[in-house]
Amino acid sequence: MGSAGVSDEYSPPRLSRLLHALPHVNVTLHRVNDTFAPNSPIYLESLGILGSIPGAWLILTLTVLLIYLLTRCCDRKQRPPRSITALKITLMILSVVCCGAIGVGLFGNDDLHNAVLQSIQAGNQLAGLVNTVKNQSSILEEAMGSRARAPLARLADALDAPVANQTALGTLLRALSALRNNASAAASAADNLRRPLAALNLDAVMKRAWVWEAARWAGGMAGWCCGGAVCVALLAAAARRSRRALLLLCVCALGALVACWAAGALLTAGAVAAADACQEPARAIAHYAPHHLPVDMVYYYLSCKVSRENVLTAELRNAQRAVVAVRQALAVLSRGAPQMFTDPVLQPALGALGAGTGEAERALVSLSGALECRTARAYFVAAARAACDGGLQALSLQLLAAIAAGFLFTAIVLVDSHAWIYINTKRSGGGEEQAPFLSSGSSAGSRSLPRPAPFPNGKPPSYSAAVQLMDLADRERPSAEVACARRSRMSGSATLGRASGGLGGLGGLGALGGAGGSHTLGRAPHNGKYATLSKQCKTLESSDFY
Repeated sequence: MGSAGVSDEYSPPRLSRLLHALPHVNVTLHRVNDTFAPNSPIYLESLGILGSIPGAWLILTLTVLLIYLLTRCCDRKQRPPRSITALKITLMILSVVCCGAIGVGLFGNDDLHNAVLQSIQAGNQLAGLVNTVKNQSSILEEAMGSRARAPLARLADALDAPVANQTALGTLLRALSALRNNASAAASAADNLRRPLAALNLDAVMKRAWVWEAARWAGGMAGWCCGGAVCVALLAAAARRSRRALLLLCVCALGALVACWAAGALLTAGAVAAADACQEPARAIAHYAPHHLPVDMVYYYLSCKVSRENVLTAELRNAQRAVVAVRQALAVLSRGAPQMFTDPVLQPALGALGAGTGEAERALVSLSGALECRTARAYFVAAARAACDGGLQALSLQLLAAIAAGFLFTAIVLVDSHAWIYINTKRSGGGEEQAPFLSSGSSAGSRSLPRPAPFPNGKPPSYSAAVQLMDLADRERPSAEVACARRSRMSGSATLGRASGGLGGLGGLGALGGAGGSHTLGRAPHNGKYATLSKQCKTLESSDFY
């Protein structure tokens, strides 16, 4: 139960003094008391104002992003390929830097976990001290109380026998009375030692703290890993120039941005509150921890400032004096009673009382070590150092990482939004994104054109040859159809020029002369489509020459 090698000196770390120096103000921006007081509405209000700074920045950031997206979403100006490449490279650089910030947050979360575990370990040692006091006080109470009643009754019955030496009998009776009274006093002192600590179960508190810390550590790791996954996915999406992926990850980055600034608000308030508590951790625990113990007693053992005698120390001294008196009275009875009385129950009764007194003395030795304030102070200082030094540093590290990640995710949302707005969903044969301003109707029409049949001589007819053939066909038609065909030829010349194939050779047009004058370019009467001039006149199409 000793504390060898553990210093009980504590001073607030530099970081806690720095955070404690931050101005604590109320809603009217007036300074308030910065002493740790979680039950004070004014103190909680000052923490809320400090934590609202990241929240206000989040609102401003979301407003700027909304205005930016409203101005960019309607911009249809085509960007050059170099601009898209620059956006892609910028997005990849921002993603890598954001991964670094998230890595710092992961390190801080794990470091905070280790610091809290060290504090819990020191708390378990304090719980061991409390359990020692409970157990040894119960042993003392049982040895001087319930287990001593039967031997005392047998000893009193033995001393009731008539004897001639009344002086010696009076001495034995006074010793028996002192033994009985002091045993009762020792049992009462033991009960007073145990009763204040009966409702204190530090083992359950430490187990509950471990469960909460495990959940906090797992949640923190999951949150930071989700942010890292968004950054890694952004790297892949930027490398592939996937518009859908960039759009989805832009929404994810926006959610990560909100989470980072919300975490920054909580971490700011938590770090400042922890720094305030670390100025006087003993006072903070004594006044505000849910221990249901007298504040003076808790502060005495955690600070070890001997301003006045502690309640438990006073009861321990009463128990020690009572047990010493029991030992003295038992010595008197052990010397005189066997000489004056021959009752066979006398020796077993004296032996039982002697064994109980020895057990009470050993319990008092353990209680003296457990109730020493320097031992409890050493364990408490170890816990306070782990929480206020390593834990506060890790908490501040996570705060800086959350703020940095918030700024980086803001830049990522801006660049990502700029990128996916100007990247088209369609890809060329090489896999690169194309400009979004190609007419879908023209591309669909080009895909619907039929593939021409191969030409007999391997070469398509020229445009002049096609015109000559059309003139030859016009001579064989009636005058009305000739005029209609000429007007149709003028309107369909562009179609003839854009045709990917040509006329199917002279053999393909042999049917023009034999078809009669009632149909156009080898087609049956009234079989054409999209008539323009009359019911008997149609616009020439490129497929009419195949």
